[in-house]
Amino acid sequence: MTWLFFGVSALVAANAFTQGPQDRPPLQRADRPPFQRQGGRPGGGSRERQERQFLMSYFVNNGEAGIYLATSDDGFRFKPLLEPNIPIMKSEIGSDKISRDPCMTFGPDRQWHMVWTSGWWEKTVGLAHSKDLVHWTQQYVPAMVDIPDSLNAWAPEITYDRDTQKYVIYWSSTVKGRFAVTARTDGDLSPSGEPLNHRYFFTTTKDFQTFSPSRLLWDPKFNCIDLTMHRTRDGWLVFGKDETRAPGAAKYLFAATAPSPYGPFHITNRRITGDFWAEGPTCVRVQGKTRVYFDRYTEGRWGAVESMDMINWTDVSDKIQMIPGARHGTIVTVPKAFVDRVRERLRTRR
Repeated sequence: MTWLFFGVSALVAANAFTQGPQDRPPLQRADRPPFQRQGGRPGGGSRERQERQFLMSYFVNNGEAGIYLATSDDGFRFKPLLEPNIPIMKSEIGSDKISRDPCMTFGPDRQWHMVWTSGWWEKTVGLAHSKDLVHWTQQYVPAMVDIPDSLNAWAPEITYDRDTQKYVIYWSSTVKGRFAVTARTDGDLSPSGEPLNHRYFFTTTKDFQTFSPSRLLWDPKFNCIDLTMHRTRDGWLVFGKDETRAPGAAKYLFAATAPSPYGPFHITNRRITGDFWAEGPTCVRVQGKTRVYFDRYTEGRWGAVESMDMINWTDVSDKIQMIPGARHGTIVTVPKAFVDRVRERLRTRR
């Protein structure tokens, strides 16, 4: 089924939001991600590059059990890395010690870096590093610590910007009193009764020791969470969730593009998912198509959509066979030999 929402030309003109941080670096053409460049790839030789698998991070329940891995040969049928599966890491960060929304990336330093939501009402997010996806060192990112009246820091993601040679960490937060036009007392509320009215914020770092002051990344003019970005040769593909609850519920995903992870952002399709609530998008490029996986969380299942042009989207949810109870994380492609090594190391760590 192909979802064609709104007129294309009118949509792009109406949604060409260009707000971003005022001191963003010069906008340059994005390069290929470290994953797709020789020397920035987990694994190694040409034989490994020929046979690849989809590798997924995920959590279950509220994230109290830790972060797990799953694999797939075809990108549709996923299975646990081990049977029975065991977590690759349990959070030591935050008062709740949960690990929701895990996002992982492989950096030019040849290490894996992962961020996650460490608490529902924390102002920090979890951050960890590993050379093998099995042994981790943990720390936290002071996401909203220095921003007064912030309530939370949800669904962080991490990516590497080769143009600035910095890691970009971004997330969603509500700040009391800001963006009042979309703050509604009849929508989703915090435990204190404050309207949840999220926007996207970010920080950058080169060494994970010092972080730039957290700033607003993007205000698309509506309540939004779950931002994810994927670099291509021509720029960045961007996906997020319209979290609006009232006066009418949105709870769907949108698509955008940007020349850099700092913006400016241009919405290409205001709605790419169907008549259901969706969250936690993660993106891969497969045979010239952009595939976005997501969590159909009120139904206890996963879904996916595909596009050739970032405007017209086809729902392929019926093809997805997901691990029961798995909640959203990150899906990447890596050499199969690398997956085999991770599986063996995790098995011997039991």
